[in-house]
Amino acid sequence: MSHDRGTPPSDWPGLETADMTRLTDDIYYGWLHETNPVFWHWCAALADVPEERTVSGRWVAAGTSAHTLVSRDPLHLEPSLLWECCGLHGFVRDGVWTAA
Repeated sequence: MSHDRGTPPSDWPGLETADMTRLTDDIYYGWLHETNPVFWHWCAALADVPEERTVSGRWVAAGTSAHTLVSRDPLHLEPSLLWECCGLHGFVRDGVWTAA
């Protein structure tokens, strides 16, 4: 299966029960088996890396087990999320992504 930008995690087989939610065109989260959600973002830093050399194409996952779940609905996590692969950094509060 292709993991291109037109096929976000919400469309991946096996994740239909993960309650996937789109925060932005490039950021999704879902509830797998963890207490806190798992996030995916479309990583600009992987533009030149062939998909076969990645786990999920340019979609990069991030766990949030070290974060505090303030509210599940609307989603509010503390502290901020940071993807070290490209420096994407922001907060999820009141179910909205806000860049840091």
